[in-house]
Amino acid sequence: MASKYTGIALLISMLIILTILAPASEHEATSRHVPDIPLPSDPLCPPGSDCAEVHTCTSDPFTSPLEAETSWENSGPNRMMSSPHTADLTGDGILDIIVGTGVEQPPEGSIIALDGSTGELLWERNASQEMFASAQFAHLNDDTILDVILGGRQHELLAVSGVDGSLIWQFDALNDARENWYQFYTGQFIEDQDGDGYEDWLTSNGGDPTAAPGAPRDNGYLTIISGATGEVIAVADTPDNRETYMSPLLYQPHPEMELEVIFGTGGETWDGGLWTTSISSIMSGDISNAIRIVSPVPGVSKGIMAPPSIADLNLDGISDIVAGTFDGRLIAIDGRNYSTLWSLDAKEYAAGQPTDAESWASPSIGYFTDDAIPDVVAHFVIGKFPEYHSSITLLVDGESGELLFSEDTHHTSFTTPLAADLNGDGRDEVVMIRGAGALFSDNEGYIFYNQATILDTCQMSQYELYNRSGMSIGTPMIVDLDQNGYLEMITTTTTGYSSDVDQWTLTRINLNATTPDHLSWGAYLGTNFDGVFESDS
Repeated sequence: MASKYTGIALLISMLIILTILAPASEHEATSRHVPDIPLPSDPLCPPGSDCAEVHTCTSDPFTSPLEAETSWENSGPNRMMSSPHTADLTGDGILDIIVGTGVEQPPEGSIIALDGSTGELLWERNASQEMFASAQFAHLNDDTILDVILGGRQHELLAVSGVDGSLIWQFDALNDARENWYQFYTGQFIEDQDGDGYEDWLTSNGGDPTAAPGAPRDNGYLTIISGATGEVIAVADTPDNRETYMSPLLYQPHPEMELEVIFGTGGETWDGGLWTTSISSIMSGDISNAIRIVSPVPGVSKGIMAPPSIADLNLDGISDIVAGTFDGRLIAIDGRNYSTLWSLDAKEYAAGQPTDAESWASPSIGYFTDDAIPDVVAHFVIGKFPEYHSSITLLVDGESGELLFSEDTHHTSFTTPLAADLNGDGRDEVVMIRGAGALFSDNEGYIFYNQATILDTCQMSQYELYNRSGMSIGTPMIVDLDQNGYLEMITTTTTGYSSDVDQWTLTRINLNATTPDHLSWGAYLGTNFDGVFESDS
């Protein structure tokens, strides 16, 4: 009998220990304040209602294809994985382009700024590593021009003057906050935490590209860094002790709700999840109470790599979350209670129902149906890291999760699609860059070229905007650089890893598209570079 009770006691002790060590359970939101907002009716936009007819296509459809004229093109050494972002650095009222460059081996890189009007190189700040993140902007010194923070491999993180690229600070990995530092991803500026009058920098640090697939990885960090000096203000280990590759996002579901931080864990060969925590928890150095809002599929060793996108999909006034997971799911999460609004698995819709579909790119949000409810478009590559052979695009009704359109392509695609009304028909088009290469017909090798395709969501027809040699890894931009009422497209092309030459190319394309009152999703992390979709209502 004694041995029986000893065994039971041991089992109970083990269960208690496992409960203590386990990360926060999915949808655990007991202490979260949610304003008293009534649940919306179902359906959200009944047929015949004003809500149902906000984005109806014009009765006289625009049939001419979009025209694209190259305004300028500039090239330089190094490859380019970074996505271009824009800010006015010269004070002339025209937005300029800032982007990272680099190669992984031998390591080198830079941050460059190009004049938006002419394409002339304004300045270049050299770096010791490949700079693959995307630029974000804030005032970090006493002049009137926005400054730049951009990160990359091997703990390279630079803050530079927007005026001339001169160094404001460089992250010092020899600090005593952590022994080891890894890659820095695109971050967000947050309110001043150290009282020096300047915004501070929220980012993630993790990933070890030198480790083989499946090899053990150290956990990653969420980090708050002084915007003025680059000193570490706070750092917190991931709650599940997994690596992290995801750019964190700020998330305030409703003005009456607390500001949250969304982050992801896991990688190509390690499971993880999508989590939410608070600035105050990061400041305390402990995010073990983070809420996991998307859990890994049991037995599948894949995490969440790409940032989600934020939009109100059920029109209840509370912003929701749309995430693409590295195991191939596209999931809409209710911002009210973290329940699942809908979920699709790309593998079920891809040709041949493959065993693996993976997401390297954020979903995009736009208006692709008649109603006032935002919809979703996402790319998934088909195959298992690091070998891909095709991709699939999914266009999904934001309210119901119904698949509206899907297309398989022999390209591989790692960029976020864009959404903008390019022909004035009242409905967003989808701009798809299929960009890393395509298999030869005999499946024996890759052709490296990139192609821009426009999907007209009124006609459900496609046409090619351009076709180029080389790879396109960075998400392009659709923007009115000159503020003259007409849109431009900023694209990147880079030589491949097998090329004898390392070269980036930036191109400005003038479009015969008038600037809409509302630009739905114009860049990596959305039109405002923060992952948040702003409705046109």
